[in-house]
Amino acid sequence: MRKLNLENGKFHLEDEIEAVVEGEVKKIGNGAMILSAKKYIGRKVYVLIRK
Repeated sequence: MRKLNLENGKFHLEDEIEAVVEGEVKKIGNGAMILSAKKYIGRKVYVLIRK
């Protein structure tokens, strides 16, 4: 079961997580991409933008 709470700027996520990967957003034309390992192709992901 997935739970997501956002209160007063605090983020809490309860879900089955296999890995947490930190990366840098790279510019591609008018868009952007995030590099990750090949094994995650086709998987659903969460993208969190930090300040």
